[in-house]
Amino acid sequence: MTDSTYLERTGVIFRAVINDLKRDPASAARDLEVPVEVVEDILGGRRAIPPEVLERAVRVWPVNERDFFPIHDDAPEGVRIMRAAESAATTRILRRGGRDYYEYRDTAMSRVSMFRPEWIRMIQPVEDDDPDNPGVEWNNGHFLNQFTYFVGSVNYYYEWNGVRHCMPMETGDSVSGLPYAPHSFAARNGEPALILALTYGGRLLGDAQHELSALGADLAAGYAFDASSPAASSAALLRVHLDNTSCSPEELARRTGIPVPRLAELTSGSAEASAAERAGIARALRVNERDLLPIVPDEVDGVRIVRGADAPSWHYPDDSAADYRIKELAGTLVCPNSRGLEIEVLGEGRTPLRSGLHTYLYNLGPSAVDFSWEHDGRSLSRNLGPDDSAYLKPFVPHRFAVTAPDAPGRLLVLRIGGKVSGDALLEASALGPASLRRLVTDSDQWYDPRGRNPARAFAGKGGD
Repeated sequence: MTDSTYLERTGVIFRAVINDLKRDPASAARDLEVPVEVVEDILGGRRAIPPEVLERAVRVWPVNERDFFPIHDDAPEGVRIMRAAESAATTRILRRGGRDYYEYRDTAMSRVSMFRPEWIRMIQPVEDDDPDNPGVEWNNGHFLNQFTYFVGSVNYYYEWNGVRHCMPMETGDSVSGLPYAPHSFAARNGEPALILALTYGGRLLGDAQHELSALGADLAAGYAFDASSPAASSAALLRVHLDNTSCSPEELARRTGIPVPRLAELTSGSAEASAAERAGIARALRVNERDLLPIVPDEVDGVRIVRGADAPSWHYPDDSAADYRIKELAGTLVCPNSRGLEIEVLGEGRTPLRSGLHTYLYNLGPSAVDFSWEHDGRSLSRNLGPDDSAYLKPFVPHRFAVTAPDAPGRLLVLRIGGKVSGDALLEASALGPASLRRLVTDSDQWYDPRGRNPARAFAGKGGD
């Protein structure tokens, strides 16, 4: 992405900020104590926001510094590729307990997405499956979600509610783990082993994380409610919406026809609402029914493990003319938009793949694959060799093809939702394509200073 493109996007965002604050360029310039030409140059994408202008903006307006800066687009062609040699050049050895413990390498990342995927080789071996093995060095857990793919014989260690576990893993096994659960990995029996640790941000990363930080630890903790059972979660969600509406049980009973004693059962978690009751409550509180449905986690002890041999698989697009054999890897309902897949490339790439999620690719080898895609009306292609990796933007049609008839390729794929998922996705759908295009490109003031009166304009056509 060129500097001029970034400045143009900065101008669009600056216009959105002053539009939201109901400032035209002249009044914004007065607030910022700069000539109006400075504001107009920023809006026109002709100059960056001077530091002194940014400093004053966050002092006089209810905005934050990060509100003024667009994301850097480092995948202007829709794809960002990292070659195996580039990955190897990032190698660093991290020590734990006074010993070399892990070899880390970066793989493909992009500023557009929330992937932080690493190739990790275990240096210290173990000879048993004891979760309390004194030779295993544990981490403290981390905020990012982690999808892990295993290559070789690896012991996976994880802790949940103070209990430690060890799970022997083999090539093709995968696991999805929740944030902040301590864990570790070790090569078993001295055999070469590594993992692809694909960490990624969930919906609490970014804006939500910054908002929680501003609220403080105690207020932030108020967002966590009892999720020990479906009934408890449903009751907690109902209480949240009653509090948000300041609706008493008596008023809710009048609106729904559900007796107060029955509502008491629903809000206490001693009973679950029927479908009809939930629909009536949603209408009464003016929320969507899905807002009253809790997440029912499907992990056990904070993780969901899928053995490669047990993973469901299918041919795509169909059994008779398959370009791909797809295997579904580990995932969790806590992150419903994350999709871990192993794709075996069988054919000539006749069938395009397309996803509304951000996509990470890693060529597991041993064969190269041809990777082609379409972006901005252009057809592009690259060869992906073993241990090459790539990032792919949402909605970019793409194909994979074998490089030789007897050389099927094997790709690890992780797709994750970005900021436009969940409620944001539903809001985007309600706005429609035209509004979303305008959101991305709109550099106009929210009103025309010359005036705009549709009735007057229609009257002016009276000669028709």
